[in-house]
Amino acid sequence: MDRSRTIFVAKCAAVLGVALPIVLWAHASGPDPRNTGGPGDNDNACAQSGCHTGTALNQGGGNIAIAFDSGTTYTPGSKVHVTLTITDSRARVYGFQASSRLSSNMRDGQAGSFVKGAQQLILCEDGTEIPATGCRSSAPLQFIEHSSPFTTNVISLDWNAPSTNVGNVIFYVAGNAANNDGNNTGDHIYTTSATLTPATSTGPKPTISAGGIADAFNYTTGVAPETWIAIFGTNLASETKTWDGDAAFGQGHLPTSVSGVSVTVNGKTAPVYFVSSGQIDILSPTDSATGTVAVVVTNANGTSDPFMVTKSSTLPAFYAPFSQGGKLFVTGVNPVSNPAEYWGKVGLDPRVSRPVKPGETIELFGTGWGPSTNSSITTDMVTFTAAPLVTQPTITIGGQPAQLSGGAGYLVSPGLYQFNVIVPNVPDGDQPISATLGSVTTANNVVITLQH
Repeated sequence: MDRSRTIFVAKCAAVLGVALPIVLWAHASGPDPRNTGGPGDNDNACAQSGCHTGTALNQGGGNIAIAFDSGTTYTPGSKVHVTLTITDSRARVYGFQASSRLSSNMRDGQAGSFVKGAQQLILCEDGTEIPATGCRSSAPLQFIEHSSPFTTNVISLDWNAPSTNVGNVIFYVAGNAANNDGNNTGDHIYTTSATLTPATSTGPKPTISAGGIADAFNYTTGVAPETWIAIFGTNLASETKTWDGDAAFGQGHLPTSVSGVSVTVNGKTAPVYFVSSGQIDILSPTDSATGTVAVVVTNANGTSDPFMVTKSSTLPAFYAPFSQGGKLFVTGVNPVSNPAEYWGKVGLDPRVSRPVKPGETIELFGTGWGPSTNSSITTDMVTFTAAPLVTQPTITIGGQPAQLSGGAGYLVSPGLYQFNVIVPNVPDGDQPISATLGSVTTANNVVITLQH
């Protein structure tokens, strides 16, 4: 079985503002919610006094069109690229507002979620910008719109389809073709709508292989909360793909589906990082239950039979991204280098510059080490505030105790733990590294390469 070790790296994005020479029009930063022309919206879709005046709705001689890169269908959990084209011979600048709604509740049923792009913002129905936790359940509709005017009549946006088949989804869109005269007169508002239907498939449903659930770093069978887990099987996904990290970190929560693939552990939805036909990597959700639990994979072809696996409170594993001769080799980081300097097995991990020297302090990483002292962090939250572990492990290298610099290990990002370890004076070579956390010990085939 070809097993792929994957680990995400946090990305930071800077948003650059562009100064505009004049006020282009009223509502230059976008209209209030409920101006897309959908059920329950303003009937004039902003073509009225106080917004844009001079021509009745859809009477300016132009139009707005909407197109989807997925055609007329959506795959649950996938990202759909949406293109809006506003056609108007008098227009000089452009704006828009769009919503996506359940056909079963066209007035108030939110379908999927929008991804904020450049010159865009997402509002909830109460007029506030959408928080990281999403719009409140009593007013769930999202409205994506321009945050500053576009100088092009072709506007792109992205939409995440619902993680499951929710039936038809209807997009309502209003476009503003403005004349750029510095006020709100003489502008033209156009509306349209389009429907996406769920994609149908006759392909085989996903199947989890026997023994096919383990931690994603050392492949110890089982699951534990806040632990990166690998699921192996067949027909798990139709493509190989990782999540969109920029979108995940920008919205404050990790995605719970990639390419229409979602996973539950003991009935709780798990963030999904990587999918392929034979492997899925997830972050096991927060859950105090232990014992035998069910893991279920869902994709466009259906839902797998429940796979029963033992769930423990911890499942500690070191980040060991490469294997050779049945051994898993740890790669560590020089804690004071900038840019990062990697130490470990030269020639195996291409990032590694040299082996580790006894007496040095090295940053090691892992997953499955249990709760931190910050109990407010939920599994799917994007947070990078280091929090000490509630229970500290005992680590040995080459059979000798290895002290933790600072005396603690930390949860440093979702499911990822860091230990600054002082390497003991042991012989050169590939020395075993292990840790004991309570009554649990890490895998016995993990090594770290040393050289005096």
